[in-house]
Amino acid sequence: MEAQVPFDVKSEIVGLPRTTPLYYEDPYLREFEAKVLKVVSFGGNCYVVLERTCFFPEGGGQLGDVGFLTIPSGKLKVVDTQAVEDLIVHVAVSVSGEIKEGESVRGSIDWNVRYDRMRQHTGSHVLFSAIKQVLGLEELMYMGVQIKEDASRIDISYGKPISSNQLREIDGLSNRVCLQNRRVKTWFTTRDEAERTYGKRLGITEVTPFGTVRVVEVEDWDVALCCGTHVSSTAEIGLVKILERFRLQKGVERIEFTTGERAYRYYEDSMQTLSELAQRLRSPTGEIVSRVDLLLEEREHLKEELETVRNQLVEAQALELLSEAESFGDFRLLKKELPEVDAQSLKRIATTLTNKDPYLIVILGSAVEKACIIGAAGQKAIEKGVNMAETIKEAAKVIQGGGGGTAKIAQAGGRDPSQLGKALHQYVDDVTARLKALHQ
Repeated sequence: MEAQVPFDVKSEIVGLPRTTPLYYEDPYLREFEAKVLKVVSFGGNCYVVLERTCFFPEGGGQLGDVGFLTIPSGKLKVVDTQAVEDLIVHVAVSVSGEIKEGESVRGSIDWNVRYDRMRQHTGSHVLFSAIKQVLGLEELMYMGVQIKEDASRIDISYGKPISSNQLREIDGLSNRVCLQNRRVKTWFTTRDEAERTYGKRLGITEVTPFGTVRVVEVEDWDVALCCGTHVSSTAEIGLVKILERFRLQKGVERIEFTTGERAYRYYEDSMQTLSELAQRLRSPTGEIVSRVDLLLEEREHLKEELETVRNQLVEAQALELLSEAESFGDFRLLKKELPEVDAQSLKRIATTLTNKDPYLIVILGSAVEKACIIGAAGQKAIEKGVNMAETIKEAAKVIQGGGGGTAKIAQAGGRDPSQLGKALHQYVDDVTARLKALHQ
């Protein structure tokens, strides 16, 4: 749960002394004691300002800490932590008791949540420099960073897609840095001084402030201005795993990733899937790709063979239907409902028949997914003025649809298959009316 600090609360806490941020003195501090400076109840939440805290407020893409404040009369659950200028505001809900200004409280952060965010956040710095190195870019700007439990992300100013091979290289490079157990150091300085010291190496964002800033340096690898909490060694990150890459907007690429236990689970799940595939394919894991390529090739051959057989069956079915055609003057007319034949097969049947008999007119219908009507005319019928596209329109209306095509072959589809029989009769009536007119 995230909760911003309402304006009414901000107006109540203005003028309070600056909160001492213990998380910068020791990011591994889990518990502390402090005096309550201000308590504001608003909208069902309790907004608490302490003289000092190890609860990190939302900032730098990292969410605010959660945990508990233990008071003499009970306990409050901290559901979010926000910064209002130099004040840190604990957004809490009462579990029991009532918190009072001036009393001492014992704060305890949810360490599992915080430590995971520290690992993710430091991992984002390692990943960012790996991206720069693989893409061969000395200058690259953060367009956004977000550290979340399910998947974190980095947005970068890059105008081209990052290839799968590049992503694998970035992945591998990031993990080598993690395994090298490089130190992570933080300190405060001015932005001007940081830029003079590190130049183009310095990682900044569009919203990086001027004045006093906090430097986070991964030994001989990455240096950036960041207000978040971080682990003291890259080995604590564990693993880094890129989950996805996609274009956020023109000139901005987004890379989603995870670290630590979730990265381990990702690899574990992937290996389990690979093992199951190997068992099903009865192939060693190292030969799965070649085995799948072979199966795909066999599949294409089977599709070609199936298409050949399907065409033979259609032709055979068409020849059987030819005997059902009725004479109509110089022409022959075949109307048939084939309920379980798809539209593509209907077209094949109609085309096969009219190619064999240039005086034949064919009207077929089916209702596999929706109502479908196919009309086709032989070459002699077309020369006499038969136009299947013009005569299909009224039939299409009967099945609540539309249709069109050419003089030789037309198709209509509609959402009311119950009226298919009526529509076929309509089509026949319109075609025969045209034939009668031609004989006059």
